[in-house]
Amino acid sequence: MKAELVSRLLGILHDEGFRTSDCSGTRSCFDILAKKREILLIKALGNIEAFSRINAMELANLAELLNAVPLVIGEQMKSARLSTGVIYSRYEVHVINAETFGDILRDRMPFIHSVRGNYCVRIDSQLLGRLRRGLDLTQEELATELGVSKQSIHRYENSGRISLDIANRLMDFLHEEIRIPGGIAEDEIHQVSGGILERNLTSLKKTVLREFQSIGLSSQATNAPFDILSLENSHEKRILSIVSDDGRRIGIKVEMLTEASEIIGG
Repeated sequence: MKAELVSRLLGILHDEGFRTSDCSGTRSCFDILAKKREILLIKALGNIEAFSRINAMELANLAELLNAVPLVIGEQMKSARLSTGVIYSRYEVHVINAETFGDILRDRMPFIHSVRGNYCVRIDSQLLGRLRRGLDLTQEELATELGVSKQSIHRYENSGRISLDIANRLMDFLHEEIRIPGGIAEDEIHQVSGGILERNLTSLKKTVLREFQSIGLSSQATNAPFDILSLENSHEKRILSIVSDDGRRIGIKVEMLTEASEIIGG
């Protein structure tokens, strides 16, 4: 199932002109590295329940370091299929299905977000206020038309996120598109501590990491085809390193590292 999903995603990316590297054959927090205008770090999963909090931390951390977009693409959550045109979230990482991913790459952006199991959309709250005033309606009068409270209308005109049902009722009444399409690169990713990874490093990797740090490189262990990512002070140059005494696997990792370096610009 996963191999088929990875193959399908690679095909979608190639069709849209992305450079890609298939990293699914090695232990890594992402399965596909891709770049066109921006770098994508994609984790492919049949069931997104397999994506743990630690997986999310590793992926978000690396995305922050690479100025990349972290993304989980899956087929189902528990026993339910992921819906096309909906952006889900797991541990603050965006989750979508392959069809939605293809639509986004073709600039057909989804409107619907799944928040704690409920569908909602983002709206242009300022536009909503202007449209209401243009109809010479008070917040209370619009609330009566929709069957909601005045406080709800006030919230809609300030928060910008409402339920899908209310959004549809508003658009039916106003005869205007007030929804704002979502995207996969819209939210800020915050770097978290790399301590979890560093606690599980071999003594060799710890030694190399300390050596890089001692010469002034900002270095961090990664769960990726490369073991350590180092940045110069300007962050303009990235150094990707493999640290291993396992000669059997290092050849495969070197091949992946070469591809990754060409895509990332290391």
